[in-house]
Amino acid sequence: MRTKSDVREHTTRRRVLAGLAGGAVGALALTSRAAPSRAGDVPPRDPVPATPDEALAALRAGNRRFVDNQPRVRSTEDIEHIWVDLATGQAPFATVLGCADSRLAPEIIFDQFLGDIFVVREAGNIADSPTNLGSLEYAQAALGAKLLLVFGHTSCGAVQAAFEGKRPGGHIDAIVDVIAPGIAGASDVDDAVRRNVVAVQKRIREKSPLLREAESAGKMKIAGAVYDIRTGVVSFIE
Repeated sequence: MRTKSDVREHTTRRRVLAGLAGGAVGALALTSRAAPSRAGDVPPRDPVPATPDEALAALRAGNRRFVDNQPRVRSTEDIEHIWVDLATGQAPFATVLGCADSRLAPEIIFDQFLGDIFVVREAGNIADSPTNLGSLEYAQAALGAKLLLVFGHTSCGAVQAAFEGKRPGGHIDAIVDVIAPGIAGASDVDDAVRRNVVAVQKRIREKSPLLREAESAGKMKIAGAVYDIRTGVVSFIE
């Protein structure tokens, strides 16, 4: 079993190797076209959001960086955070309930790092089964997440199937059946995607007393958003 001493030693080795490769920050950073060129230019880690509004603001800011192609450069402090702090526990500031679509990666779209967000994914970003709801509850009750973001996206195959009344077969039909009531009356698939996000927010509040009460007490917020696959922009629904 790896001890904290082992972890620190491993971190030190990583730093030395990074320095030999041409500078610790240069070797370990996740760079972009706008990446700083000197270690002193790397901004300090953002403070951990302490409220639901701060958590939402952090995701908004992260998506702006993603769209502008200016993701944060990661410093040696960030890398050490992986091997030391995250090795002993986690405290994500937000939960993201996203679709299983391979084109979605919340950590990238919101420019967050390991340990920042607790991600639960299921086709159609639905929350219906006890295990799915239990995962969302765990993030809030055990880990203290301040935000639960229901994260839909354009060109969602599950929502489109429900909108068009298709029966794909197998257990896929169960997903369509969950989505269909919430998108009734939608004018097109994009409208259906948005309606589905709102319906899932409502379903979470109805089916999870734990999360409903946490939101009522101001401990967390249940918000929604839609990711545009064409532009990378996230539109938030509060």
